Amino acid sequence: MELRQLRYFLAFARTLNFTRAAAEVNIAQPPFSRQLRQLETEIGTPLIDRQARPPALTPAGELFRQRAEEILARVELLARDTLSLGKTGQPPVRIGVETTVLYSRFPELLRELRAANPRLHIDLLELAPDGLIASLREGRIDIAFGRMRVVEPDVAQMLVREESLFVALPIGHALAGAAPAPLQLQDLLEQTFIQYPAGEPPHLPSSLQALFATRGFRPKDVIEASELQVALGLVAAEYGICIVPAVVQRMRSDVCYRQLGEPGLTSPFLISWRKDDRPELVTSIIGLLGKILEKAPQLLST
Repeated sequence: MELRQLRYFLAFARTLNFTRAAAEVNIAQPPFSRQLRQLETEIGTPLIDRQARPPALTPAGELFRQRAEEILARVELLARDTLSLGKTGQPPVRIGVETTVLYSRFPELLRELRAANPRLHIDLLELAPDGLIASLREGRIDIAFGRMRVVEPDVAQMLVREESLFVALPIGHALAGAAPAPLQLQDLLEQTFIQYPAGEPPHLPSSLQALFATRGFRPKDVIEASELQVALGLVAAEYGICIVPAVVQRMRSDVCYRQLGEPGLTSPFLISWRKDDRPELVTSIIGLLGKILEKAPQLLST
């Protein structure tokens, strides 16, 4: 199996058309098709359903597509990391950050990390919660700063802090002008909830999901938004309400934020990394983070 065969296969998976895929990788269609046949022979099972109209991937082809994408991504990282090591003497660090973390004082922490390691090249990637852990698991990032708790044998996590949750409300909403005491879930029974990202549960700590279940709390209606910024835009447009971490209050001034006061209800801020992978780097970053928090405990707060 050769890397070019993986690239040919992925070109077909993107286009589902032999002629267009061959043109995409700058090869004539007959040898392109032969390479795919040769790949299937080596694998031992069909990857493409050629009887379908248009042609489609088989279930085995879908799995192969996913793994091939991971392999080529790692090959590209290998080339970049090797080049960086040759130039600086150190491999780069790829840090994945969930969107809400960027609205905390994480940028200040990043500056401290860069100042403490001036020769270290740091790549920063903003990722969705599920994409953050997937990228960590697949080796596309080295360290993740986010809010999703996971239990996986190869992933370690450290809790940095727990953060209060707030309800984002339209400025003209009845609850926006009520007494300033924290809201309770019972205050939200008749509300329409805006969920982000679309197709996923609201990005809240597992304790909140458990709380909803144990108290039988069901939103009146749910609207899906593609991302947090869209969800807050819908709140501002009076489509519904949204539950967010405290740092999100920095994002928009045309939305009212009221604290959610359910006991024990918080959003975690976590550092995640792959176990046994670059332990010196992880130890260094966690140690520096501890010193920063000792000097300025509010660094990662609102």
